[in-house]
Amino acid sequence: MTDSIIDHLGIYAGMLVIGVVSGLVPFIPAEIVLAAVVVIAGNFWLAVAIALLAAGGQMIAKALLYQGALRAVKRNGEPKPGSKLARAQKWALRWKDKPLALTFVSGLVGIPPLLLFAPLAGVLGIRFRAFMALGMAGRSVRFVVIALIALYASH
Repeated sequence: MTDSIIDHLGIYAGMLVIGVVSGLVPFIPAEIVLAAVVVIAGNFWLAVAIALLAAGGQMIAKALLYQGALRAVKRNGEPKPGSKLARAQKWALRWKDKPLALTFVSGLVGIPPLLLFAPLAGVLGIRFRAFMALGMAGRSVRFVVIALIALYASH
């Protein structure tokens, strides 16, 4: 599937799309596709560019999750006690005084998974611009490191 996306869209748009899709579907790991494409590309600056596009695609997906959760809370009010969202919100409230650090760490190492943290960030009221900037910074570092490791390990 990922081969055909890159074949049809090209390496740059293809990695952006793969980033978006993998940001919504956890069974499509952008990191593996990124590493494979970087090894084939074999160029430092191309590796960095592809990594940043994958990170940008992931953050587009996370923005959709953030905004969707924010809209759901505004429409429906607070989550029902005992629901998964309420339990996640309770867990995250322990980090309420450090939401920016948690956003960056989630983007960088995936703990908590950014897929789960993105909607929670919307529910917790973390400012959208801060969420996007710190999430993108974390994802960018993560993907550039993966790309460069793949690039230099292949030589």
